[in-house]
Amino acid sequence: MFDFFIKNPISIDEIIEFLASALGCSSNKILATTFEKLNDPSFSENDLNEICCLCIYSNVNGDASWLVNLYRVAATDDEIRDKIIAVSQLKHIVCYIPNDDFNGYLLTGESENPIQVYENEDIEEENTYLFNKPISTY
Repeated sequence: MFDFFIKNPISIDEIIEFLASALGCSSNKILATTFEKLNDPSFSENDLNEICCLCIYSNVNGDASWLVNLYRVAATDDEIRDKIIAVSQLKHIVCYIPNDDFNGYLLTGESENPIQVYENEDIEEENTYLFNKPISTY
């Protein structure tokens, strides 16, 4: 599983097109749904057979509009991260991509180069995510 945030409100179709570009597969091979729909008894497991990516999206508050969870991608987390960053930068779709730092994310698609930010862990509201740039010591 690979999780990341999309900063600005975009449509589900735009999320699918973004992922298709990043993962190098056709948009009809990406199944985008919610956890609720996935757990619905009427959901068909056959829908999962021919996909290159299962995308579970959730609307969130704060500095991001969408939390995107990716499953069933034939790539490592590092490969997925690099592809998402590249397409975010190219298409100027602003994302928060997790990196190796504790609570660290790269803010991508907003400037020429990704910017290191950190998730604010003091937020107690459910489904609310705020990100802070490091304090400059200059």
